[in-house]
Amino acid sequence: MSEEGGFKKITIIGVGLIGGSLGMAIKAGGMNGRIVGVDKLRIIEKAIALGVIDQGTDSLLEGIQNADLIIIATPIGTILKILTKIAPHLKEKCLVTDTGSTKVRIMKEANRILPSYIDFIGGHPMAGSEKFGIDAASTQLFKNKPYILIPQNKSNQKALEKMYRIVSMIGAYPLKLNAKEHDRIAAAISHLPQLIAISLVNLSGSLAEKENNKNFFKASGSAFDDMTRVASSSFEIWKDIYATNNEIVIEMIDKFKKQLDIIEGKLKNDTGDLKKDFIQANKFRKLYKT
Repeated sequence: MSEEGGFKKITIIGVGLIGGSLGMAIKAGGMNGRIVGVDKLRIIEKAIALGVIDQGTDSLLEGIQNADLIIIATPIGTILKILTKIAPHLKEKCLVTDTGSTKVRIMKEANRILPSYIDFIGGHPMAGSEKFGIDAASTQLFKNKPYILIPQNKSNQKALEKMYRIVSMIGAYPLKLNAKEHDRIAAAISHLPQLIAISLVNLSGSLAEKENNKNFFKASGSAFDDMTRVASSSFEIWKDIYATNNEIVIEMIDKFKKQLDIIEGKLKNDTGDLKKDFIQANKFRKLYKT
């Protein structure tokens, strides 16, 4: 892959859950190139010990020097700042990608900031965990998960093909979208569900406190646990997501409220009519998840 893809040196900026898992998965996939991490020194030391990266530094410019592929795996606000910092220092024909959960703002900045001799492919692995940090990194994180790719306006086809190979190498499957399409879909299937999980936990928690009854959580089964797993996620990751996709998330909240209003009406009038909703949901899952 090193010779075929031209990736003798890969730099991962942000060696946490996503960046660390990428380093692990790329190594496990047979990449022969050198993987360099950029992060705080204590994280770099742990990442090297875990075999996530080959070497690392806390210096951004040192880390990207002569890199063939740069993966920016940080929160969105930091991605935007890093693009500005690295733009004048990139090796010609370097391929730059990111792992941000919103894409319109990032793609706009990449098109504006990066020089014409640099290829940028926006990326978003649709995989994660309620856990975070290098200790939660795993080679299996991306297995059989979609990895969304958004080509820059001026990106060439060869750059996209290189990213396809990387995505396949880590066990994911590529899904090419445009930035606006991505942010709309992500709002519905990721950003809204995160808020629903937060709301469900806070509802049960407030009832437990108000009624002095811890059994609200002790009695929870797999349905509640599965739906609320992501409620343990760090706000530091999510704050930039909602700041950069605010309008669409609000639109999805409004649509979801209307769905709940319909369900509420059926509960009040004819619970038997809920059967149609169950049947429709089963059809949608069977149609689009297979």
